[in-house]
Amino acid sequence: TPESLPYLSLGMITAYLRQGELSALRRRYRIDEIRLAGTPGRPLEPLYDAIASLASPVILLSSYVWNHDLNMEAAREIRRRNPGARVIVGGPEIPKWPGESEAFMVANPAVDVAVLGEGEIACAEVLAALADDSDRLAAVTGLVYRRGDRILRTTDRERVRDLDRLPSPYLGGDFDAWIGDVPMATLETNRGCPYGCTYCDWGSATLQKVSRFDLSRVEQEIDYLARSGMQEIFIADANFGMLEQDIAIARALVQARAEHGYPHRLYTNFAKNGGRRLMQVISILHHGGLLPTGIVALQTTDPATLETIARDNIRTASYEKMMSYFNREGIPMASDLMIGLPGQTVDSFHEDLQFCFDWKISANGNYTSMMPNAPMAEPAYRAAHAIETDGNGMIASTATFTAADLMFMRRLYLCYQLMVRMALLKYFLYFLQIDHRVPAIDFLRRWLDLAMSDDPDYPLAARIYREMLEPASRNGHWPHVTWGPEGAFLFDRLEDFYREVRMLAQTGFGVSISAREAAAVFTAQAAVMPSTAVHYPRRECLPLDVVGYFRQLRPVPSLRQGAELAALASFGPGEIETGSDETAISSIAMRTMLGHSDHGWELPSPLRFY
Repeated sequence: TPESLPYLSLGMITAYLRQGELSALRRRYRIDEIRLAGTPGRPLEPLYDAIASLASPVILLSSYVWNHDLNMEAAREIRRRNPGARVIVGGPEIPKWPGESEAFMVANPAVDVAVLGEGEIACAEVLAALADDSDRLAAVTGLVYRRGDRILRTTDRERVRDLDRLPSPYLGGDFDAWIGDVPMATLETNRGCPYGCTYCDWGSATLQKVSRFDLSRVEQEIDYLARSGMQEIFIADANFGMLEQDIAIARALVQARAEHGYPHRLYTNFAKNGGRRLMQVISILHHGGLLPTGIVALQTTDPATLETIARDNIRTASYEKMMSYFNREGIPMASDLMIGLPGQTVDSFHEDLQFCFDWKISANGNYTSMMPNAPMAEPAYRAAHAIETDGNGMIASTATFTAADLMFMRRLYLCYQLMVRMALLKYFLYFLQIDHRVPAIDFLRRWLDLAMSDDPDYPLAARIYREMLEPASRNGHWPHVTWGPEGAFLFDRLEDFYREVRMLAQTGFGVSISAREAAAVFTAQAAVMPSTAVHYPRRECLPLDVVGYFRQLRPVPSLRQGAELAALASFGPGEIETGSDETAISSIAMRTMLGHSDHGWELPSPLRFY
C-alpha cells in the first residue's frame, strides 16, 4: 500500500546525496527522483522498462517486513532485464548477524551490496567506491558485498550522531511531485532507543543512544505536510513522548491541524516508561483531535516474560500511574499485547488480557515475528529459549509454550476481540465481574472451551468458533475476526446467543442472573450492535438503568483498586440510545481491521469508555 512504501528512508538518502558537499559524487552520478511503484495504480512494468534502457544504473532498495519480498522480486527482474545494473539494498530486513548476512546474499544473487545500519552516509561512500573501483568497498564500513564469487563483510559502521548533517527530503522538495497522492507520511524526530527488548530490532540497531533532529526542522516538516494535505502522519520514533521537545512537537501538530485542517490522525510508538512528558504529549494530541485513544505500550505484564525479553526495566507501576491519569482526563486507553513471546504461557497471557480488562484498556493483539536483527534472532538466544518459527517468520513455539498452546492463545485473543473489543459481550462481562465476582477472562476461556468442544448445549457458540474464530486463528500475521453477510447467523439471533451465555453463567459459575438483570444488560448489549433492521438513533427502554450503572465505573481507574460500586439490581428503570441520525447500516459484514480506537464495529452510545 502507499502507506507502507519506504519513501522517507530512500528520500533521506537521495537528499543527502544531493547536498552541496557531495558535488564530486554528483558529477559522476545523476540522482533520479524517488519512484513509487508496486502498489495499486503504480505498476512496476514502466519502471522496469525505464531501467532496462539505462547504462550501468545503480538501484537503491529499502526493505522492511511489508515490502521486502517485493524488493527482492524487483531486484531479480531488474537484473534479468539489465545485467549491468548494480543493486544496493538496506533497511531493517537485511540481517546483520555474521553468517546470516552472507546467507542473505547467497539467497539473493541479484543483490550486489547490502548496507547494515543507517544508509545515508554509507550509500554515498558506496557510490564513491563503485565509481572508482569496486575493490574500494573494503574501506566502507557496515557492508556485505560481492567481489567475484566471494561474499565479503566489512567492520561495523558507527551511528550518525549529528542528525542535522542529514538534509530533509520534505523541505528539499524530493517528494513534491507526488506527496499529495499518498495518505500517510512518515516523520522522524529522533533516532535511537534506550531499551533492548529482545523481540525488537530498534535498540539493537541503534545501540541504545538517542539522537534528535533540530526542533525547528521538525516543525517545518510538519507545516509542509499539513499544507500538502497529508491525512495521517506516522512518527517513526521508538519512544515518542520521552523527550522534552516532544511536547513542542505535539503542539506543532495540533497547531498545523488547526491552521490547515491536516493531519487528521497521528500514529507513533509512544515512550515505554510513562512519565510527565508522555502524559502531557498524549493529552495535547487527544484534546487536539489527533489521537482518539491514549496508547499504553504494555506488550505483557508477566514478570517472567518481561525478564526473558529484557524488558523488566519497564515498570508496570509506571503504566498504572499513567493509566490513572488518562482515566481522570477522560482519555480512552488502548495497549498492544504480544502473543508468542519467549517466556509467555497460556496462563500469563490470560492474565495480560485480564489486566487490560480490569484497567478498561482495549488490548490490541499482535503476533510475535522474528525480526532479522532483533536480539531474539541471535542464534544463542534462540537456542537458549528453544525458539521455533513458521514459514512466515512468526514465532511458532518456545521453551514455555507449544505450538498447540500458541494456537489456543491466538483463539483466546480472537474471542476477546469479538466479545470485548467488538463489544458483543463487553458490558455483560463487566456486570458479571463487578456484581458476581466472575473474572471476565475466566468466563471467556470457559466459553471458548465449550465452543471448541462442540458442546450440543451451546450450538451457537460452536458455530461462532467454527465459522469466525477458528478460520481467523489460521491467519499467520494479524489477529483479525471478520465475517461477511453470513454473519447474520449470529446477529439475527442475539437473543439465542445471550440465552447460552446466561446458561453458562449459571451452570459454569453458579451465578443466577435475575430476569430483570438479564433483560436490562442484554437489551443494552444488543443495542450497541449494528443492525440492518433498525432505524437510528435506536432507543430502548430498560427495566434497570444500565447507563447509570456504567456511569459510576467511569471515574474508577481500575477494578483492581477495590472501588465500591452499586449493584445493577439497585438501579431503577432507564433507557439507552445508540447510533445517531447519521448511522445507516446497509450490511452486517465486518471487514475492517481494528486499530487502537475500536471504531470498527460497536455503535456510539453512552456506555462506551473505550
